[in-house]
Amino acid sequence: MHNSDNEKLNKPSEAVKNEPNDALSALWQAQPVTTINLNEVKANLKSERIKQRWYMVVDSLAFIPAIYVLVDTWDKFTFVAHSIFIFMLLAALPLLVYQLWLRRVAAFSKDNQTADHLMQLTKQMKNNVKIAFITKHSAWTAVLFGYGFLLERYFYGDLTQEKIMRMVIIITSMSILMLIWYVWAHKRQKRFERQFETLKSMAQQR
Repeated sequence: MHNSDNEKLNKPSEAVKNEPNDALSALWQAQPVTTINLNEVKANLKSERIKQRWYMVVDSLAFIPAIYVLVDTWDKFTFVAHSIFIFMLLAALPLLVYQLWLRRVAAFSKDNQTADHLMQLTKQMKNNVKIAFITKHSAWTAVLFGYGFLLERYFYGDLTQEKIMRMVIIITSMSILMLIWYVWAHKRQKRFERQFETLKSMAQQR
């Protein structure tokens, strides 16, 4: 047998060499493709824009009752109580500004570029995760400040047994309410995380 015959036997054919590429091509074509409905994304962004604008208004107005209570009851409390109130306001103010900043993506989004809707909605969902995280942890901090105020009243206030019982009922009710608030915010955080991952996957397919 000539060497040329051996080379023909040992040399793989073009069809054999192409088999792996054909298999990969067929596998790629068999992968499910998610169709991105830009109209639905646009509608979701519009809904998110309205909600975030309302949230910004509500978050900003929430400071008014707190400031009113502080001013109206200033003469009724001690220096320690004033310090607790002021510290709460000073701690809450940067968080308010930060949350307003996180809400800006959807709140001030525009309809001029349809291709940007998915990107804007994805960014807002990522920010919503952060907002829900802040909201969740504001629950236990509110309870902590509530108990601190109760202790201040106990040691420095002119409390009768009836007033003490009333304050205990108020703090206990607030604790239960904040526990529900914490669970609700935690579920919202997880939901926003799932929505963010879905939108991020859709953006990667574009």
